[in-house]
Amino acid sequence: MFIHIPAKDLYVSEPDPRYFGNPKNDDPKVNWLKSRFHFSFAEYRDPQNQQFGVLRVMNDDLVQPNRGFGEHPHSNMEIVSYIVQGELTHGDSKGNKESLGRGSAQYMSAGSGVYHSEFNLSKNEVCRFIQIWIMPRQTHTKVQYKSYRGQDGQADNKWFHLVGDLQQNSQAPAKINQDANIWTNEFTTEQRFEIKEGRQAYLLCVEGSFELNVDVCLPLQDVKSQLVNQHDGVKVFKSIILKPKGKAHVLLIEMNK
Repeated sequence: MFIHIPAKDLYVSEPDPRYFGNPKNDDPKVNWLKSRFHFSFAEYRDPQNQQFGVLRVMNDDLVQPNRGFGEHPHSNMEIVSYIVQGELTHGDSKGNKESLGRGSAQYMSAGSGVYHSEFNLSKNEVCRFIQIWIMPRQTHTKVQYKSYRGQDGQADNKWFHLVGDLQQNSQAPAKINQDANIWTNEFTTEQRFEIKEGRQAYLLCVEGSFELNVDVCLPLQDVKSQLVNQHDGVKVFKSIILKPKGKAHVLLIEMNK
């Protein structure tokens, strides 16, 4: 079973640059930020689309050169930023500062409260990253920042376990305070992912396109496959098969129902 969310159905936000302390846009036709919201966030409010399981936020952000999110607060949320293009620089009130590129992830357990910022400091290259918020199993915990620096080939035609559960002795390089896992895959051959009984997943097509196949479809769906394109999301409830159209790049958040 699956529910396909095409890119055209996502809310697209292009906020005023003054919201995060940015200078005015260099080109009036190109906003400093273009963000696609998969769930209710900021000015987008939909009571029927608040979250998916413990996945509260998935924002697909494209940040123009020398722009970013100035210092702002977070608490009681597990926050992961996965970098797709360019370089993202994180800074926070605990003294952490780091710049990471494609395939890398910054992880912050906001716990009892922290201020942080995220910038694209490049003078000429855009930065695209996926920001994910996962609700924690415990609140008001110790604030922590960790990261993983991406490596060439880490997810070539295989599922790379990027983020795992802190309490389950996960081998993933980043660990969060919740029963959830984040996987990435950049593939040119058919891939399979098992969704176990009582589990579910949210799948994002980061780049490219693929055909998604499952064994059982939801009522009123008369096909067993779906073409999934860049920026599309899919809510998945059964094991899936992905057949790329050329090359595809996906991010999958797997969790308890």
